[in-house]
Amino acid sequence: MQVRILDILTNEKLLRLSGACAADGRPLTRQVFFEPDCWELPDEFDRMLRRHAGYLLDHPDTIAVLSGHSYGTGSQRFFWLMGDRRALAVRHALHRAGVPASQMRIQSVGEARPSIELAGDELARYRRRVTIDYVQAGDEDLARIAQPGSPDWWRSVLGAGQGKKLPGGIAFHPRQSSSAASRPGNNTSV
Repeated sequence: MQVRILDILTNEKLLRLSGACAADGRPLTRQVFFEPDCWELPDEFDRMLRRHAGYLLDHPDTIAVLSGHSYGTGSQRFFWLMGDRRALAVRHALHRAGVPASQMRIQSVGEARPSIELAGDELARYRRRVTIDYVQAGDEDLARIAQPGSPDWWRSVLGAGQGKKLPGGIAFHPRQSSSAASRPGNNTSV
């Protein structure tokens, strides 16, 4: 397994250095790796992110979903926050390159959804990343991403316990339909 992970990391680096793209112009490399306990964007990913920005600017109906991942020691909340900060760093870089905020969504998955189970410090780098995925505007997958400040977003930060106090007077209700959430008296917005 260790050799396979190192092959994945090596292939990802070779793709990044080559600038290889799919037939539609979409960059083939889509992962930004980070140092432990850090969300500062490494300089080695600038060129790759500029290519992603170019693709997004050429395809205005495409949305980039930036998923932050984390790994190490700490609480679930720490992992979520680290993944969130990493996704925000990538979003900021794409925005500086001209991509409008409306064309990007961020989500943090913390350590919850590793694509590969890893052990050891050398291999943990693969889990300290942001993955860039593309969806078309209106795609149902896009609707599942909690918007920052929404009750679902706060649930992901604070956990699902009923006794949690949410900031700004946001009501904590079990998942409800959007029509129930929009009724008067349901304070579910920031």
